[in-house]
Amino acid sequence: MDESPRYCRRCGERLVTGLVATSRRHCCLNATPIVGACPEHGPVGPHDAVEQ
Repeated sequence: MDESPRYCRRCGERLVTGLVATSRRHCCLNATPIVGACPEHGPVGPHDAVEQ
């Protein structure tokens, strides 16, 4: 996984990574991996994570 900090595309808050962010998918119905957790929006996928 990339080590650069990621931010929520919606609000700009820095995403928390660790146990939440894995390349494993957590449900067979949702194939989107979780890249981090936003304090406002909860777990987010790569489509909602930006580097700046």
